[in-house]
Amino acid sequence: MHLADLTANRAFAVGLGAAHLLLGAVGFVVSFGTPPLDPAGVLVIAYFTANPLHSVVSMAIGGVLIVAGLRSLAAARRVNAIMGTFLLVFGVAGLYLIGTPANVLALTPSDVLVLFASAALLLPASLGADRAAGGAVESGSGAAPAA
Repeated sequence: MHLADLTANRAFAVGLGAAHLLLGAVGFVVSFGTPPLDPAGVLVIAYFTANPLHSVVSMAIGGVLIVAGLRSLAAARRVNAIMGTFLLVFGVAGLYLIGTPANVLALTPSDVLVLFASAALLLPASLGADRAAGGAVESGSGAAPAA
């Protein structure tokens, strides 16, 4: 399979998955040695903070998206919808957790913005991308057509 063969859903899953995986890995390295549930976290990049739990969750989200994106179009669409919904709900909950002791993921407004942005990309992709003009879903299997 070539990356050029990825459909829109699969590309969104792989791309956002790689971004979440990379940010989670950077956050894990930077926050190594801090308490896993520290509400303050440590500064990662500019306005983003992380603690080890936040980093593990980000890497898990990234891994799930990458695996689904590389597996098949159906898996990518399903996981994009599920993860998009999860990230949207998680972002709304994060708005209420910021500044409280219950903020065990050390979320900041910037982190919540990333959650909303990811949801805003994944949900529409899962609902409408990879559809032909007639509404049929493109196959996007990446396999060569049979002769």
